Amino acid sequence: MLSRARPTLVVGLVYASTTAVWASYSLLAVALPFRFQALGLSVVQYGVAIAVFALGMLITESVWGLLAFRIGNFRTIVALGLAVLVVYLAIDLSTSFLDLTVSLGIFGGLIIFPVPLFRWMAMIAGGPGTEGTGTGRYGLFFGGGMAVGSALGALCYESVGFQSLTFLAIGTYAVGLGLMAVLPWRTTRLPRAESGSLSLVRRVMSIPFVFASILVVLAYLTFTLVINFLQIYSVQTFGGTPSEAGYVIGVARATLLAAGFLLGGVVDRFRPQRTVPFGFLLIALGVLGTLFSPSYAAMVGSTIIFAIGMGWLSAAFLPLALETVPVPLQGTAVGVFGSFEDLGLLVGPILIGATYAAYGVSVVFEVVAVVALAGALLAFFARHVGGAPPGGRSAPLH
Repeated sequence: MLSRARPTLVVGLVYASTTAVWASYSLLAVALPFRFQALGLSVVQYGVAIAVFALGMLITESVWGLLAFRIGNFRTIVALGLAVLVVYLAIDLSTSFLDLTVSLGIFGGLIIFPVPLFRWMAMIAGGPGTEGTGTGRYGLFFGGGMAVGSALGALCYESVGFQSLTFLAIGTYAVGLGLMAVLPWRTTRLPRAESGSLSLVRRVMSIPFVFASILVVLAYLTFTLVINFLQIYSVQTFGGTPSEAGYVIGVARATLLAAGFLLGGVVDRFRPQRTVPFGFLLIALGVLGTLFSPSYAAMVGSTIIFAIGMGWLSAAFLPLALETVPVPLQGTAVGVFGSFEDLGLLVGPILIGATYAAYGVSVVFEVVAVVALAGALLAFFARHVGGAPPGGRSAPLH
């Protein structure tokens, strides 16, 4: 339950800080493959480093979920944010594969510290029955920051170089940290954190929750094709430039967030179980469209279809997973669920990077399409796995 007096201010600051933080991340992330190339490192090494970044998120996001209702205070937010800024500097100074990989792993573990708490705060803003809408709105700002960062990151890299780009990312993150810090935490009444750690995780892991988590692993595995490898295949296969790759990723992220925002109401109306399969089918269509694209423009169009499908899923997955979770456990559940997202982001770069190196880009698209179709098939079965028990709905934002 959040502040009765200023719920709009609270949620507004959540949205604004989320936008700045993930714009800063995306400014850096979109230039990383070019940074690896400039240092003479291979695509496989890049894939491994990105997987380590995802591993950092996977290891810690459940922890941040367990601590979600405890870290909502000024001192903790500022201390963790300053640690993130130090890691940004470490990435800027890293020039070897080992240094970059270690820095990215720590970066992944730290930058997501506010995500479980803020996702929950945004999701419950409208009260029971609006979880899809709340999730979609959060995605609008989360993805909006990433879309802006993606569009500008590659352009800035070409114009000013990696070091200056890193300082721009640091400045943007500092803005986001300031917005987090000024949130009125003393008047924001978060649920009382329950004691325990592993016991809380065990209580969260119901059959419907696990089923939804498997689906999210498959979806985020496919997502790495666009966020981590589009920079490479758009240049090498379709003849684009690094700047154009940044624009396409920005368009994809903008499409994803718009789709999540617009389709959140559809998810609420028809229930997540009924809508998830269609998101996977759109992803498969986008991947296969890319495989058979005769031109750069056709590739962009296929990427947009992919992004619509991923946006649809982004609004549906969290409400699907939390339907059977009581409110006091939902902070933990969001963190555990986020770890499954991170697992997909970890496996994806390794699978795609290895397939790319061994068999070429065409087989990559075929493998990702199969994963998406498997997700669609499994999602149909999710409609028959459990339902929300009494008390499983989230409380409204007062």
